[in-house]
Amino acid sequence: VIIAGGLPPRDAITRLKQANGKVICFAVTANMAYNLIRQGVDALIVEGHEAGGHVGPVATSVLAQEIIPAAGEVPVFVAGGIGSGRMMLQYLLMGASGIQMGTRFATAAESPAHPRFKEALIKASAKDALTTAQFDPRIPVIPVRAIVNESTRDFNTLQLGLVAQLERDSITPREAGMKLEEFWIGGLRKAAIEGDVETGSIMAGQSVGLVKSVLTIREILDEFMTEAETEADRIVKILAG
Repeated sequence: VIIAGGLPPRDAITRLKQANGKVICFAVTANMAYNLIRQGVDALIVEGHEAGGHVGPVATSVLAQEIIPAAGEVPVFVAGGIGSGRMMLQYLLMGASGIQMGTRFATAAESPAHPRFKEALIKASAKDALTTAQFDPRIPVIPVRAIVNESTRDFNTLQLGLVAQLERDSITPREAGMKLEEFWIGGLRKAAIEGDVETGSIMAGQSVGLVKSVLTIREILDEFMTEAETEADRIVKILAG
């Protein structure tokens, strides 16, 4: 069972493990990771700010340095901004059990994403994948990283309207937050499945600039392994003097 979107409800991990489940949780801060380890999580996915979709506040490289040494026997998988075998190797050398990638595999030939969605990712650069802003601290907004398009402006307009409703006491902060989440859920489907890359949400990580073409999953994995092996040889030569 993989749990994302914050800390799981109280006793959720214990109950899942009692049912013979294996539990993997996302962690976007060190404190969240430590909390999950104390609760008995079987593995962690450490996701940094460079990732696509909903993101946390801390860079992937910093999270990895904080969490991997403190995780003990708990396997740690690193996610966010990974777009090459060289970077994959660096995290493995730090002690990670593996990595997770979303943006790269979203463009794979086997991916069910719409061809126009894949094309938008291939054309984008890292600077195009920006996170959303929070206009009012009363509205619980989790930043979302996506390629800037009309949906980005629509989100800002929606948020401003919700702030105005808050001022009139015609909506609660929780209700406002839910409306924002509904916006992103529908927006992602519109772009990734229906192919509307103008008004849909093109969620992608900053590694999107490293995606140059549609490849099969096997080709992506082969490319990563070749890059990792080349990087490993380079590091060995440096250490050998």
